[in-house]
Amino acid sequence: MKDDNSLWQQAVLKFPRLLLHTSSGCSRPLFAVNMETRLLVLLVCLQVFCTAGNVCDFKEKQHLIQTLTRKLLKATQDDSVPNPSIHIGLRLAKYHNHEMENSYLQRLRKERESDFLARTGPEYQKEPVTGLLALHILALQASCENLDNQTGKQLITQLKRALHSEKEHIATYDKPLSNYYQYSMGILALCINGKKIDHHVIGRLIQAEKRKKFMHHDSQSVDTEAMAGLALQCLEQSDFMYTDQLRTDINNTIKSLKKKIIESRSAEGIIGNIFSTPLAVQALHAMGQEDACSGSAEALLGQAEVGTFHNPMALSLLIPVLHQKTYQDIANIDCSDEDNTLTTSHSGLNQLGNEIKVTFMVQNIGSTNNEYEDTVFVPQGSSLLEVLKTAHKEKPKHFAYEIKDSLWGPFLSSVNGITADVERRTYWQILKDRNIHLMEGIADYKPHDGDHIILRLSTW
Repeated sequence: MKDDNSLWQQAVLKFPRLLLHTSSGCSRPLFAVNMETRLLVLLVCLQVFCTAGNVCDFKEKQHLIQTLTRKLLKATQDDSVPNPSIHIGLRLAKYHNHEMENSYLQRLRKERESDFLARTGPEYQKEPVTGLLALHILALQASCENLDNQTGKQLITQLKRALHSEKEHIATYDKPLSNYYQYSMGILALCINGKKIDHHVIGRLIQAEKRKKFMHHDSQSVDTEAMAGLALQCLEQSDFMYTDQLRTDINNTIKSLKKKIIESRSAEGIIGNIFSTPLAVQALHAMGQEDACSGSAEALLGQAEVGTFHNPMALSLLIPVLHQKTYQDIANIDCSDEDNTLTTSHSGLNQLGNEIKVTFMVQNIGSTNNEYEDTVFVPQGSSLLEVLKTAHKEKPKHFAYEIKDSLWGPFLSSVNGITADVERRTYWQILKDRNIHLMEGIADYKPHDGDHIILRLSTW
């Protein structure tokens, strides 16, 4: 058993802000206080170690967890654009395949870094990449890559520039270039890398939370609240020299976010929706909520068992929770001592059954009238993307569409010549039966027989 001094040193290393203030206003380490005080605080720290060590208890589901982790590993073999979130999910797992992870990391570096490093101010305005750049930096750190070399320093500088552009856009237009989720992720990436963030950048995030700007359409965005909570909690635990007022504001915002996320949890344990629940659980745990997984463990495991988390992006957010980790654990990954036994499983292709009938309609902004309507028959088990492909193949002169890749898979970018416009904040919204928003993308959602799908150009 380790002696008191050894345990004490671990406690202070894990909680670097455990300092006492003398009457002169100077801080001194707790090593300097008497033994009685040290033992008292040590007991508190040991309690924190015990409660903070488990995000959720999944001991009885190790087979399922390994199966899902293998599934995420298999996603690295896809031909789609590499996704840093997939790499982060794998790096936060207990089991690894270093060869496949390293190969995927090289793909990420090859296909992403040159674009990040070449960007200038106007390009940030045209196509902001704050969140993608932040994820890329987190993926590098999760692999124990050296970010103090020339390339690493350039990437950090680019992220600081991106956040500055976002901040200036908020000041001028009352909204970021991208969104507050990406803005928060940028702050988190810098914080986890030990880089001090400009207090004005932090202030904009705090003010946005106060003014209830974390919204998606007319409802609160649990994803944004969770990412902001992770970012601010990282700042709260940091040794960065900020004013007492800013630290108070950070602490108060964390409390507000925690309260909102907890209040969003349903009786079934779902927070927001099933896909926002993993990140919300991460945030609650990071923010010190002892029952962070209360009720949510059963919901997540139940949905995982029936295949709900088949999208690699969704799975990449779930895997850390299943392995009792959060994004904040990226700062403490030790690549020298890991289980390197993970392999991919070989599962057969999903079998398609009988044909189903799907009707879809195309609508423009502010209109409920159909500009185009068609009914197609596709094999049972087909995705919505396959429905659109069939419709175009059958009537190419009447229906056409275009898609773009994203971290969550392909999304609809144009229908019958009408293209979604970022500057005008328009996008192609997909609904079922007129008012049900689909939570899955066009490549993931599998329509049922008789479904009515609406493709509606909307604003955000």
